[in-house]
Amino acid sequence: MNTAPRLKVLAGKKLVDLAPAELQAALSAAEHVLVDVGTGDARTAYRQAVAHPEWVVIGVDPAWQRMTETAVRAARKPMKGGAPNLILVNAAIESVPAPLHGVADQVTVLMPWGKLLRGVVLGEPDVLSGLRAVAKAGAPLELSIGTSIWRDPVPLEIRDLPELTPETVESTGLADRLAALGWAVADVRLVPHTELETISSSWARRLGSGATETVLRLRAIAVDPGEAVRAEQRAAEAGEQAAGEPEREA
Repeated sequence: MNTAPRLKVLAGKKLVDLAPAELQAALSAAEHVLVDVGTGDARTAYRQAVAHPEWVVIGVDPAWQRMTETAVRAARKPMKGGAPNLILVNAAIESVPAPLHGVADQVTVLMPWGKLLRGVVLGEPDVLSGLRAVAKAGAPLELSIGTSIWRDPVPLEIRDLPELTPETVESTGLADRLAALGWAVADVRLVPHTELETISSSWARRLGSGATETVLRLRAIAVDPGEAVRAEQRAAEAGEQAAGEPEREA
């Protein structure tokens, strides 16, 4: 009996099993594997798949019903807008299925909400570990969060969440928690949403054509957890040494 785990994926409007051998065949033929976590309606993942037919794009979300419209579109023939290189997986990242472990050359989290938002803002181990589980060593994680969610009226479900800024990534210990679970923070900055080519169409509609949105963009690299911590320690020690050195006269 074959007891190997199978992925639950969308085929049109239905959930079906994807055998590991089928997944492996698709991944082996791909030049690049992008995993979009919390893909929502999967329109962003679909656009990436269409734009890069040589890639495999995997959208992961526990609310599979939201992905059905995109799944139906992706199932068409490529000449009619289909995207055979798009795989939509019904799963939560905190319990990501084993067949997705170590497959991603790139991981994206775009405008998360719910458990995923809490997990990345607070650095919850199950979420950060799930993100690291799908990534190959050296793969970048690109996290984008719209900062307007912390403006009045703040939604009830996030009122206890600290606002994420380049400064609070350090001051709240999020960078340390990322490092402890295998993510070395490479860059954190605030950018206008117009700089995000991958912003979802549903989010753009929510903003409105004339609206502006500032987005926190965090980029981290998948590394060995111990190495990420050691790198942070070395950087901190170097900073302390520099602070302790007397200034030289010009």
